[in-house]
Amino acid sequence: MFLKLRLKKIIKLSIVGSLILVCMSIDVKKVRSFCGFFVAKVDAEMFNNRSQVAIAHQDNQTTYSLAFDYKGEPEEFALILPVPVVLKKQDVRVISPKLFQRLDDFTAPRLVVYDFFDGNGPRGGARGGGDSNVVIPRQNVTVLENFTVGEYDIVILSATESNSLESWLRKNQYKIPRGAAKYLQPYINKKLFFFVVRVNLEAQEKLGFQNLRPLQFTVKNYPQIMLPFQLGKINSEDTQNIVVYFLSKTGRAEVSNYENVVIPSNFDVPLNIESKFGEFYRELLTSTIQATNKEIAVIEYAWDTGFCDPCNTIPLDSQELNELGMNHEQAFITRLHLQYTKNTYNQDLEFTITSDQTLYQGRYILLPHYYNEGRNYEGTNYFDGKVKVKNPSGKVISEVELKTIFEKF
Repeated sequence: MFLKLRLKKIIKLSIVGSLILVCMSIDVKKVRSFCGFFVAKVDAEMFNNRSQVAIAHQDNQTTYSLAFDYKGEPEEFALILPVPVVLKKQDVRVISPKLFQRLDDFTAPRLVVYDFFDGNGPRGGARGGGDSNVVIPRQNVTVLENFTVGEYDIVILSATESNSLESWLRKNQYKIPRGAAKYLQPYINKKLFFFVVRVNLEAQEKLGFQNLRPLQFTVKNYPQIMLPFQLGKINSEDTQNIVVYFLSKTGRAEVSNYENVVIPSNFDVPLNIESKFGEFYRELLTSTIQATNKEIAVIEYAWDTGFCDPCNTIPLDSQELNELGMNHEQAFITRLHLQYTKNTYNQDLEFTITSDQTLYQGRYILLPHYYNEGRNYEGTNYFDGKVKVKNPSGKVISEVELKTIFEKF
C-alpha cells in the first residue's frame, strides 16, 4: 500500500515535470516518460484524398507551401486559390517535395515499444515568364499578374462576378467542373484575388520532373492567417483530409473558428497493432471526431524543432526551416488534421498562434507478450478502457472506447 501511495505521489509530480525530466520513474500503465524505441509512424500516404499545407508565420508575413496529391495528366491540372493580396513573381517559388516528407516524418503519430518494464518504468533508447495564350479578359475579370515559375504558369485575377470568372477560366482552358461559380462568389464578395495555376508542359519536360512539385507563396503585411479550401468541394464526393503543418516562433497554432482537440495519446496497444498501425490510427482519428459530434480540428503534434523524443527522424534544421519560410534556428511546429465532406466545414480555416509551448504528440505504446496474455495488477484487461478527448487546455470533450477499435484488428 505504501508503494502504491508513493507511486501516485510521483505520478502527480511528474505530470508537470516530465517534459523536462525526460526519463523519470512513473507508473508504467498511465503515464510513460518520452524515452521509447520508435517502431512505426503514420504518414500522410495513409489517408486518401489528402492535401498537405505548410504555413510558416513570422515578422508579419505568412508563407504557404502546397503539396499536390494529384494523380491525373498534367494538362488536366488546375489550382484556383483565393488570396488576400496581389502576388508578384518574386512572391512565388517551387520547393522540394522532400520538405513535406521531412515535416511528415518529424510530426507523424508514432508507435513505440520498450525493452522491458520494472519498478522504475520503461528504459531504453531509439531503434532504430508569362503565358502568351491567356485570352484578354472581359471587363469584370482582370488579369493583374501573369508569369511562369518552374513548371507552372500562374495568373493573378480579380473578378466582380462569379459566372464571368467561371466562363473566363473555361475559355482559357482551365479544367474546372460545372457549377464552380457558386463556390467562387463568396470569395469575390470578400474582395479576394485568385491565384490560378496550371502546368506548363514544355517547362515541365525541360526541367525533367515527372511529379508536380510543391508550390510556395508568401503573403506580406496581411494580419489574418487563413486557408481557403471550399473550392476543393466542387467535385468532392468522399471524405477529404487536410494536414496542416504550422510553423511559428512563439508556440502552438490553433484553428480559431472551429473547436480544437488533441488526439488521444500515450496509451497501451496490443502487439497485433504493430503491423496495422496505420489502419489503427485511422480508426482512432475517425472515432475521436465522431465522439465529439462537432466540426473539429485535431492537433496531432505540437513540439519544438530543438529536439524530439522519441524521434521519428532528426528535427528539421535551420536551412530546411528557411526554405519553408522561417528565418530562425528553431521553430514550433503544430500538426493539425481536418476531415471534411461536401456538406461539412463551410467556413475556411482561420488560425491563431498561441504562446503555449506545451509539448504534445500522438504516441502509442506497444506492450510486450506477457502483457498481451494477462491482466494488470488490478485484474482488469489492459485494452478494455476508454480514453478522454480533450481540448488543448485539458477540458474533457468526450471519450473514445478503445475496445471497439481494437476488436477491428
